[in-house]
Amino acid sequence: MTMMNACVLEEWNGSLSIESVPEPEPGPGEVRVDVRACGVTRTIENAIRGGLADDPDLTPRIPGHEFAGVVDVVGDGVDDVSPGDRVLAYFYLTCGNCDACRRGDTNQCTDFGGWYGVNCDGAYADQAVIPASNVLPLPDGASFREGAIATDGLATPLHVCRRTDVSDADTVLVIGAAGRIGIHLSQLAALRGARVLAAEIDDDRLEHVDAVTSDAVQPIDARGEDVADRLREATGGDGPTVVVDTVGDTATLEDAWNALAMGGQIVTLTTHHERSFAPPLKEFVVKEASIVGSRHATKEEVVRAARLLADGRIDPIVTDSVGLEDVPDVHERIRNGESHGTVVLEP
Repeated sequence: MTMMNACVLEEWNGSLSIESVPEPEPGPGEVRVDVRACGVTRTIENAIRGGLADDPDLTPRIPGHEFAGVVDVVGDGVDDVSPGDRVLAYFYLTCGNCDACRRGDTNQCTDFGGWYGVNCDGAYADQAVIPASNVLPLPDGASFREGAIATDGLATPLHVCRRTDVSDADTVLVIGAAGRIGIHLSQLAALRGARVLAAEIDDDRLEHVDAVTSDAVQPIDARGEDVADRLREATGGDGPTVVVDTVGDTATLEDAWNALAMGGQIVTLTTHHERSFAPPLKEFVVKEASIVGSRHATKEEVVRAARLLADGRIDPIVTDSVGLEDVPDVHERIRNGESHGTVVLEP
């Protein structure tokens, strides 16, 4: 039996450990991929803590879904993927047969099978087995690191911008702009012509945003009691037209709502079970405003995000690159709020 190294979670909300485990073998309809780059992210930390599914029968589990690599072996019945193909991964385990999947809205699958790295083992390992339907082509010119970022860090912002039709008529407020979603969303919104307000609550994070974004992106300190007033002032009194919440902090959301422009949209990406935000119904009418949920991205958007990176239209922002043995410590820092940006595992 051939063994490999993997980062294993024994139980939800537990700690990660590096273990030697059997090299996985692909079954029918599956492929095995040599993992070349995998994001170590807050989304995966949320999954580790049981934020997506907490069924004890799903553990022990190898987490990790934001990855790119090279196909090593294909299982029976796989004829559209070959060994040597450069691929990236799709997070959602979808049916491929429902109306949503057939029209390309794979993020809205109505026979949803769960999440890669949650309902099955993921990519915090030397090798990973994944359904062939969940591997997507990594475009020529895109590095494995860029592929890992594309899978979620840029695909999710792309879905947000398409869902809200961000254009040069908009001022986009990004809450949590130093995170991997926030920093790539800030770039993408600016690329689409929008003015971007990049909100953060820490000096280091604000400096990071300022250092890696263009002049179209204005860092905004979201600390203090007068945030809504400062947001309106930064927009000449009108307020932002699109607010994207990547954090789920209800106090910051309330400030954003109070500053929101007429006809504006608040988009939330967070899935914290215990948090809610509900302005009085009258305020929706007075502002003709809306609160919108945005659910990951489609398969097409993941590939399109990788092309944006391959073409150099978006810069892949990586704050650190680590080995497998470092992943548990990175997650401790994420859990303690001591990290920002994108950390990439390169086994």
